[in-house]
This record gives sequence, structure tokens and C-alpha cells, in this order.
Amino acid sequence: MIWWLKAKGAPAVVAATIAVYLMAALVREEAIPVPAVVGPSGQLLVTQTLGVLPVVLLLHGIDRGDTVTEEVALRHKGRRNLALCLAFAILVVTSAVVVHLLWDRPESLSLARNCVGFLGVALIVRAALGPGIAAICVAVLPLACAAAGRRPGGSAQPWAWPIQQPTSALGAGEATFLFAVGCALVLWKQRPLLNPLARTT
Repeated sequence: MIWWLKAKGAPAVVAATIAVYLMAALVREEAIPVPAVVGPSGQLLVTQTLGVLPVVLLLHGIDRGDTVTEEVALRHKGRRNLALCLAFAILVVTSAVVVHLLWDRPESLSLARNCVGFLGVALIVRAALGPGIAAICVAVLPLACAAAGRRPGGSAQPWAWPIQQPTSALGAGEATFLFAVGCALVLWKQRPLLNPLARTT
């Protein structure tokens, strides 16, 4: 089991998660300007993008190794990958609570929501188009929401959950729903429908 966790890159994911939470505690309201495609120009908080790193590392770890070999192994790949995703969700939520209680950083709550939601989106896209395109989609998602997800008054559109307020119940619900769908696909589907970025031999 320890070897399997190392092979899946779990130590790197844990280290990256701790690092992004420490960074979230330090940068707080630091933001980058984002030109608007629709609505007013706005800003994207750095903490709203930090969740991309551990999610991409986890996505890479899930798809390490030979798919055919994993499918014929005695262990059930889907269940183990699901357990890995659930453990990651527990880690990010626990870290958010600890950071918020110790340093009063509500940004840590949006970081947890985004980590869970980003992973859900990644798993959904992975089932359809493979892990390579899933990683690209997760990286682009917060920027796309910041560019096209604001109302004329500057508030976030209902669908733009990555840029909603840290305490937004709607944003948390949307991220949780995406995560649940992604976990179901991890358990049910091991190979993507299409994989345009797959290496061919």
C-alpha cells in the first residue's frame, strides 16, 4: 500500500496541498487583474487559483502507470483511486478549517471549495477526453470564470463558483456536486471515451 501511494504521487500531493494553504494564509487578498469577456473587468484572487496545483498533481498520479496492467491486477483500480480522491477532499477541508481557525483566513475556505470542485471537473473531463485535456481545463477554469463570470455589478454569476465568496453556499454546493459526479466516474470508468493527447507507440 505504501508503494502504491508513492507510485500515485501521494506525498507530492500532500506537500503541495500544505504549501498552497501556507501561501493562502500569507497572500490573503492579493489579486491579478483579468480582462473581461463579458461584464465588467475584475480581479482574480491568487487564492482562487492555488487549488490547481495539487489537483493537477493528483490527476497525474491517478493516471500514472499502465492502464491495461492496472485493469488486470487483482486490486480494484477504481476503488483505490476513489479512496485517494476522498482522502484529498478530507485533507483540503481539514486544512481549510485549521487555517481559518488559527489565522482567521476565509480565503482558505474558498481554496478548499475550489480544490474539491477542480478535482471534480478534472475527473469528469478525464472520463471524456483523458487526463491531459483535463489538466488544461482545470488550469483555464478560474481564469475563464474571472473573465466571463461577473454580473454588471461585479458580483459572480451563479455558475462561476470558483470566484464566488468564500462562504457562498451555492458555490460550495456546485463544487460538491461536481466532485460527486467525478468520483462516480472514477469508480465506473477507467478509460476515457476519447484521448486526443494520448501517447501512441
